[in-house]
Amino acid sequence: MARDETKIMFGQQQFSVLGAEGGHSPYLTKTLVHDNGIHGWIFGDKQARQHSPDDLCDVKRMTGSNPAMLGLDMHDLDYKGNITSHWVGRLAYERGEVITVSMHHSNTVTGNSPWVKKDNGNVVKTVQRILPGGDHHENFKQILDQMAAWANSFTDSNGKPIPAIFRFLHELNGGWFWWGLHNKAQNTEHELIELYRYMVKYLRDQKGVHNFLYAYSPDKFSDKTDYLKTYPGDDYVDVLGMDYYYSGSSSTKANFQRMVKDVVEMAEERGKVSAVTETGYMNNGIDKIPNFWQDDILDVLKTEPTTKRIAYVLAWANHCSGNGHCQLWVPFKGHPAENDFVNNFYNDSLTVFSSDLTDMYH
Repeated sequence: MARDETKIMFGQQQFSVLGAEGGHSPYLTKTLVHDNGIHGWIFGDKQARQHSPDDLCDVKRMTGSNPAMLGLDMHDLDYKGNITSHWVGRLAYERGEVITVSMHHSNTVTGNSPWVKKDNGNVVKTVQRILPGGDHHENFKQILDQMAAWANSFTDSNGKPIPAIFRFLHELNGGWFWWGLHNKAQNTEHELIELYRYMVKYLRDQKGVHNFLYAYSPDKFSDKTDYLKTYPGDDYVDVLGMDYYYSGSSSTKANFQRMVKDVVEMAEERGKVSAVTETGYMNNGIDKIPNFWQDDILDVLKTEPTTKRIAYVLAWANHCSGNGHCQLWVPFKGHPAENDFVNNFYNDSLTVFSSDLTDMYH
């Protein structure tokens, strides 16, 4: 897919777990009503334990097809979350969809939020303290053991491991996570490289995790040198990605196009897969810019052959949190941006959704 200039897969984070429209029993819908009676929804762990179908999806209700890729998140590896992610991941695999797994894990040192601004504990030198020789290294190894257990138990109905892209330490060049740079955690570029390498070696070589492809996905970057400043090396990376959110005048189509081109070129030089691992318009921008997915994403990728060779783009999860509020990255059925998304993004021959996929697993 990454070398094919005629196909770009579209994915969405947790598209069968969270949604903004069409909620009904047995999905969790209480307090998720918004916009004059539209029902948001959550696929709960009770449904997963009962092996319920994951029939709801905002994209499918508009287009008739799921996205080609499902994004999952390990979060804090809690029991209920593991049950849900394993089940919906298996269903996605059985449909032939590609699965990517991210990690928003609490700070191992403080036990608090992944976001450093929300953490009032002592986050200084977090990464150094969880690396070998650090005073919280053993605690971190226990978390890695849980990650390995998640991966090794992520299997199909015959017990065969399901492959997934593991996109961990994402946006590591940004300052908002405890694994980031230029914040009160005071991590260094070298420490982040060492952490990435250690996690791959521990999971792959010591815990026998062999169903993961490993993704490196910084946030916005100024040039290739800037992108590679925390790159752990070709032996530890399968997917070169980037996260790019539009957030106003500072985010331009020209910048997006230049970064995609850089990522594709760097990936091809190394024999890797290239991807836009997260994208969208911040603060429900699609409410005001209904043609966003065509104009700001698809048309930019069509600019030249190089940018068409990106393997996939992934939108974040539509998520209703109560009190009439929803965080939207793609439209839902009845949303003002629905027609543009269906007619100009979904129907474009370049975009690949679940119904367009060939069986790449067998």
